[in-house]
Amino acid sequence: MHRTRARILKVNAAGEAGAIAIYRAQLLVSPFLAPDTVAFLQHALSHEREHLARFLDAMRERNVEACPGTALWVAGGWLLGVASLAGGRRGIMACTAAIESAVHGHLKEQADYLRSRDPALEATLRDIMREEEEHLQAGLAGYDPSCLVARMFTTVISAVTETLIWLATFGDSARMKRAM
Repeated sequence: MHRTRARILKVNAAGEAGAIAIYRAQLLVSPFLAPDTVAFLQHALSHEREHLARFLDAMRERNVEACPGTALWVAGGWLLGVASLAGGRRGIMACTAAIESAVHGHLKEQADYLRSRDPALEATLRDIMREEEEHLQAGLAGYDPSCLVARMFTTVISAVTETLIWLATFGDSARMKRAM
């Protein structure tokens, strides 16, 4: 198996595990703090669980082991989910917008990279991207980007997400861009 493809699968599965943790943490308190977000969070959580299952299946098919840092992604997801609750509905949606924006960009780059290298995995990524785009649009519609705190929060979350992806792929995320 090509090293970059293995790293794509590992980071995507770990990221989905982190996203599940974010949504689960948000769902613990959102019924009391922001009840109008519960349906969206449950819907997004179901997507993330499906995405994780698809990545795990692809990993098994390609004989790829799980990312050893997955537990850190889950712990970070819980912390981020809890932190986003401080902003109520807007914090939840700002968190969603920031993460999905970074993730969507990486999924597109990965799918483009895999086009001629692994068409089946590319198709999986493109399917997942459609649902992640739905989450992104909901997040963007649900917070006020003119709010300084929201802009700072989303900037930090995006930067941390980008850094985690870069670290988890040992820089392959940057090399993929150059290889296209």
